[in-house]
Amino acid sequence: MENLSKLAKRIMIKTEKFEYSSFMVGTILDSEIIEREDVVRSEFKVKGGEPIKSEITKELSKIIRRKNGKVISLNKPELNILVNTLFDEIELSSRSVFVKGMYVKNKRGINQKKQRCKQCKSEGCKNCNFSGFMKLPSVENEIQKYLKKKFNANEIKISWIGSEDQNSLVRYKGRPFFAEISSPMKRKALFREKKMNHGIIIKSAEILRKRPTIDHGFIMKAKVNFESNIKDEKRIKKIEKYFNDRDISIYSMNKRKYFTRKIISIRMKKKEGNRITVELVCEGGINIKKLVSGENEQVEPNFRKILRIKCSVDKEKPFDIHYVKFQESEKKLKT
Repeated sequence: MENLSKLAKRIMIKTEKFEYSSFMVGTILDSEIIEREDVVRSEFKVKGGEPIKSEITKELSKIIRRKNGKVISLNKPELNILVNTLFDEIELSSRSVFVKGMYVKNKRGINQKKQRCKQCKSEGCKNCNFSGFMKLPSVENEIQKYLKKKFNANEIKISWIGSEDQNSLVRYKGRPFFAEISSPMKRKALFREKKMNHGIIIKSAEILRKRPTIDHGFIMKAKVNFESNIKDEKRIKKIEKYFNDRDISIYSMNKRKYFTRKIISIRMKKKEGNRITVELVCEGGINIKKLVSGENEQVEPNFRKILRIKCSVDKEKPFDIHYVKFQESEKKLKT
């Protein structure tokens, strides 16, 4: 107990780099101290009262509060302080910060997610500098680097709202994403539009008050480019009428079951030779490539089945995302 002031001073030095308004102290005591307390309680038949571990934790918390002016919180503190008297160590961990943002991708050939190393299968090797990921540009990598610098954190986990092909663009307001910043030293950040490498831009971002719900659906608008030998534009117009406000069946190979998604509208925008461009508005979760090609009949119905001719997305410009919005806040988009 006599050393608590010295211990509190050490803690204050270690916490100087962290932004926080509330904290909680935890302690791991040397087993000898616990054993001595048990002997004393048994010898003098002491019942009730605070255990020495609780007493040390409370007194240490009070000393730290007087020094830093922060709030002691036992419910979701922003900074956890763990004192291990056995090894004379102090461990700090701050509560995660959650961010919601929108990104734009103006360059083709850029993956959304980081690609796992094929040589070591993400276990880490010299080829990937023991990161588990290939040295390829990606939206994920750029966003992680940006947020790590903003919050002075080591680990950023991103949750995506849908995905796009590496050769697709994400335009206009962009596509939303959520990020969890683990154990950040900074908890506040001022966000502006940020241009990053490889044509990636963060259009907007904000800090959320709590962990977001990311399993709700979304509606998207995309410009889809596909190839077909069909020459009759009236025949192509058939897919507009057929898919208007239509449910389609999708088979998930991973979950081994069918689920349903809605196509709200399809409109033909342009035809040049065997290349056709349509504007698609639909619910998220539809594989656009398979909607066009009918590959493995995983999406039913599909363009190939309705037009009765081979169809495939343009390899260089398969589809571009124009709009993504959460379905719970807007059921239908104006087309």
